[in-house]
Amino acid sequence: MAQLIQRDNGELFIEHNVFTVLDPDVMDDVPAEFDENGLLAVTDGGAAVLCGTHTGTIEVTAETWDGSPPLDTSSWQDVTEMTLPWKGQRMEVWGAGYTPDEELPLTIPGPGTYRLRVCGRHRDDGEDRRTADTPVEQYLLQMWPAPSAPPVMHKATSALGARWRSQPST
Repeated sequence: MAQLIQRDNGELFIEHNVFTVLDPDVMDDVPAEFDENGLLAVTDGGAAVLCGTHTGTIEVTAETWDGSPPLDTSSWQDVTEMTLPWKGQRMEVWGAGYTPDEELPLTIPGPGTYRLRVCGRHRDDGEDRRTADTPVEQYLLQMWPAPSAPPVMHKATSALGARWRSQPST
């Protein structure tokens, strides 16, 4: 059974509907093509997560595991996992601010191949979340060392994700 190594929770301020997973020492371009699954895009240098919120604060929980964590799709709109080749020594979740007090660090053993599972909810509640009764968009990122494998969409129920999956890549 897989063991949780680290969990970090926080709020991220995002812009342009995206937050990223990257190594600040490497800072490769992060992809922005979400037409495959409407949630997650990866490259050798990082990953990007598509949000319904255009500009504002979202909640993120980032977890590192020593193996594949239990899968729970019951409380999430969308759940996707992909292989993430990693060449850096550090891994961090970043919003729009790109300042050290905003990132969520992920503990990794170093360069290698990882699996990244992203779960999202409240993705269809609009780009402007300024009213008290509009739920904050939430994400769970789960990362673990794993060999390369095809992408898997465990759950895909948001209108946002469906809209992106129906658009051809540009």
